[in-house]
Amino acid sequence: MTRRLLAMTLIFSSLLSSCAAFRYEPYGYQEGWRRAQVLEIGLAKTAMEYANKDCRAELGNDAPYARYAVTSYSYGSSQKLRTKRVVAVPNDLQLKVGEWIYINITDCKKPLKRVDSRERLP
Repeated sequence: MTRRLLAMTLIFSSLLSSCAAFRYEPYGYQEGWRRAQVLEIGLAKTAMEYANKDCRAELGNDAPYARYAVTSYSYGSSQKLRTKRVVAVPNDLQLKVGEWIYINITDCKKPLKRVDSRERLP
């Protein structure tokens, strides 16, 4: 009876764990990387939509980036909790409004990175 119970417990737990969705995060959450959506793209001096944090001010006029993007990312445990951030766009990156990208919320010097197309989106 004990072996049967143990076997059923193992089978049940393996079935539950196989159904769990594993989220692939190519960049470290602890290092400040968050998945975000592009809302607007503009030049360094362009007036853009309001954002809680604007990296243009932190990077200054000597920044090596010509373009910036207003992005929206979720924080906390809910997708409904969202905030906006202006981040640098690498000069060689083609970007469109609506695209999903990764931004670093702890270091403005790190430009955004493209989301892998094989990755599941929220």
